[in-house]
Amino acid sequence: MHPPAPTVILFSTDLNGGIGRNLLNLAGAFDAMGIRCRVLLEREEGPYLEQIGQYAGIDTLPTTHALLGVPALARYLRRHRPDAMLTPNVRLTVLSLRARRLSGHACRIAVNVHNTYSRTFSRLPVHKRERRIRRIATHYARTDAVIAVSRGVADDLAELTGLARSAIQVIYNPVVTPSLASMARAAATDVWLDDDGPPVILAVGRLEPQKGLMNLIEAFEQLCRQRPCRLLILGEGSERDALTRRIQASPARAGIRLPGNTDNPYACMARASLLVLSSTWEGFGNVLVEAMACGTPVVATDCPHGPREILEEGRLGSLVPMNDPAALATAMGHALDTPIAPGVLQAAAQAYRSDRIARAYLEQLLPHEYRGTTPSTGKEPE
Repeated sequence: MHPPAPTVILFSTDLNGGIGRNLLNLAGAFDAMGIRCRVLLEREEGPYLEQIGQYAGIDTLPTTHALLGVPALARYLRRHRPDAMLTPNVRLTVLSLRARRLSGHACRIAVNVHNTYSRTFSRLPVHKRERRIRRIATHYARTDAVIAVSRGVADDLAELTGLARSAIQVIYNPVVTPSLASMARAAATDVWLDDDGPPVILAVGRLEPQKGLMNLIEAFEQLCRQRPCRLLILGEGSERDALTRRIQASPARAGIRLPGNTDNPYACMARASLLVLSSTWEGFGNVLVEAMACGTPVVATDCPHGPREILEEGRLGSLVPMNDPAALATAMGHALDTPIAPGVLQAAAQAYRSDRIARAYLEQLLPHEYRGTTPSTGKEPE
């Protein structure tokens, strides 16, 4: 008789943004590997809910209050008896540690660090910042694994909290899924991508100040003085109104579109001439890998902390200073004139295959079953 398959709980606030996409890709890879997976949410919302239900059960907690949520999560752990839990932030990590103790169920807890905390906390008052840093240092040290999504995020966490850098594992995001190639071949969702007009430069992400889209529009205007081209910005967010006003006032407004979200950005990436990431900071930068997997050239700001790692110090795409539209315009023109071969980009993207990354996560979540069996990933050697 075979032993039951291991169970992993993916704990999150919701299924929005990059974290939601990462959990979807992890759940799909775990399911393909025979790992039972449940997604536990604070709020049952996000664009990936229906998709992730193909691979995992979806549950919500009645409350995630630091104290009132502990009995509810403890009951959940006793009922499902998972082998491991993956948490996304300090608040849910603290709740998980307390609930594990109350439940008496000895599952492993790993925390996944997606952001550069020094940047996230930079605007907090000093006393609040220091209190949060102490809380992170105390509770992350009590987990069974700390996993950062890039070397830069790991370095920042260690410097900020005093956690030993050697105790922080680096595992890149699970970006390249089995379905990505077929989705890239699907019909384009924008008419610009199927006509014979000027080249289309693509940006994909949340419409937030972090993404540096005002700088991208200014860089595009400069590029348009030298050559015909078009700019397509996919996404939604708090800056939509401000970006719309900026575009309406632009001399290049006829060549800029802001169509919103799309269910299949890969079809757009595969047909674009260039993808640009203009952020002022990133934990990783999934869109760079997605575009590379589609064979599309990329340009990125050299922001902390993912792009330099993904683009291998600039070998796979230009890295330009942040908040420098002139440098960004020059890099975009160079990439359009001398694009890197699609095969080179697609080969590099294989390091981020979801099955490889999932196995690296299982080394931390289920070490007795999976330690030492991982192919090449972002995980650093021990």
